[in-house]
Amino acid sequence: MNDKLLKKNAEIKKKSKIINFRTSADETVERLIGELGEKNIDCLIQSSQITRYREKYPYIDFIDICQEGFYDLPDKVIKKIAETKYDQLYVTFSGIKGHNYGNVMGLVSKVHYKNAFFYNCNGEMKEIPRQNVIKDLCCRAYIEFVSLLYGLKG
Repeated sequence: MNDKLLKKNAEIKKKSKIINFRTSADETVERLIGELGEKNIDCLIQSSQITRYREKYPYIDFIDICQEGFYDLPDKVIKKIAETKYDQLYVTFSGIKGHNYGNVMGLVSKVHYKNAFFYNCNGEMKEIPRQNVIKDLCCRAYIEFVSLLYGLKG
């Protein structure tokens, strides 16, 4: 990881409100929690894991996603994370790279955060780029225009 990202991350950790999406194996999540220390952390976690994690990390606010996967989360969970402002957001990977995280990235887009990171099994972080709203709107408008032009809709 580059020095600039490490420095930025160290500065943010000092006084941060953090959210972690537990989307990986225990080892990766435990490594991240160890690195973060006893901070102000919220963690989205599967129903089957919540009791064990609460016993091990009583200073973390675990948010039960009421199921085992990050698909179609209940409105109360989405509302809770959407209403809170976070300094940092982490999405953990069990491997080196994440695959099929579209549903998780949909949730990430609903969270108000300053910085977001992917965190892999080796403890490496990669900053998650922000969504480019203007670019997305232009692309959608172009697709709609071309579809109308060529009669693809109808």
